[in-house]
Amino acid sequence: MAPRFGTHPRLRRWRYQHCDCDRRVDRLAQRVSRHWPGSRLAHGGLVQHVSPEISPGCFAAPLASLGRDTVPTGEHFVRSHFGVPQLDTDLHAIEITGLVKRSVRWTLNDFRKLSQISTHVTLECAGHRRMELAPSAPGVPWHLGAVSHARWAGAQLADLFEIVRPLPEATHIVLSGADVGDVEGRTNPEAFARAIPLRDPVVREIILAWSMNGQGLTPEHGAPLRAVVPGWYAVSSVKWLSRIEFVSHEFDGFFQAVDYRVREAGDEGPGRELTVMPTHSLITSPSESETIHAGAVVVAGTAWGGVGGIGPVELQVDDGEWQRVRTEPGPGIHAPTQFAHTIDLAPGTHTVRSRATDRKGNTQPHSIPWNSRGYGVNAVHTRTLNVI
Repeated sequence: MAPRFGTHPRLRRWRYQHCDCDRRVDRLAQRVSRHWPGSRLAHGGLVQHVSPEISPGCFAAPLASLGRDTVPTGEHFVRSHFGVPQLDTDLHAIEITGLVKRSVRWTLNDFRKLSQISTHVTLECAGHRRMELAPSAPGVPWHLGAVSHARWAGAQLADLFEIVRPLPEATHIVLSGADVGDVEGRTNPEAFARAIPLRDPVVREIILAWSMNGQGLTPEHGAPLRAVVPGWYAVSSVKWLSRIEFVSHEFDGFFQAVDYRVREAGDEGPGRELTVMPTHSLITSPSESETIHAGAVVVAGTAWGGVGGIGPVELQVDDGEWQRVRTEPGPGIHAPTQFAHTIDLAPGTHTVRSRATDRKGNTQPHSIPWNSRGYGVNAVHTRTLNVI
């Protein structure tokens, strides 16, 4: 087993907390490559070949893995802000408190006594494809791969309501993780935390998950317990849950009020909060590095997000007409829809584009306005194919 990031004598001083995009990441990648030859740095993050023992880190999923309903746990993308906290699965307790009639402090075994559900959910980092914007925006320099599909199992958050009985004045629920660190502009360290309005229907869908793809959560994916908020950007699916609090006010935590806000050019205000993932599709095959022979070529991909699930998916070859393609919906509206289409390509360079439309008629845009943090990039996906 590879040594832990924080203890390896050659890597100890390269430990970083925010998975930022400065020169430390490049130097880290060089060191990692020497110690683990199978490792490589790509897509703006530490990809799946880097040992998950390295913590914290940002891991991009390989596009080939996205062409199925569940991405293997070891290839699922990872985004961490303060690193992976060291928690005892049996002893770690989550406090459920605030504006409730009964506060409780539960371990994983207590949550397991609730009714269990299992569902497929796609999670996507809000900064996915950030590097496609010009000029580039600060943050983890994601290209492709900051999205993955998995089958999550656990208890429904709503089942807790009957136990703790929220008071009428409660308006939001705050999910806090055990990962804590320093943030810009704040005097004291803060836990990673996000709030969701209790009036939002998604509250009834939130899963308190202890299982991923049929196995217990791994540390980098939030063990022992994490939130999974179906249909929303992954930032709200707080990992390493330590506190669930009912409050009567807008939450002003750093990752709610300052970060993860969309501010377009010239916007000096607080910006727009990130919640629902917009309609999105990616071409997963063939890759731009493949040798493609003239003739019939199968173009495949995956689509997710939007409102009510994915509807039609279309492809465009060069500057031709958009063509509706065959789709295969996944198990549930929050699971991916896979698509495939055979096209005839002559020798030369060709451009293939994909776009999806959700059940409410929202179609992937050709482009999106620049914003200061590079969030919410869901533009039409383009692949350049060289055919011989």
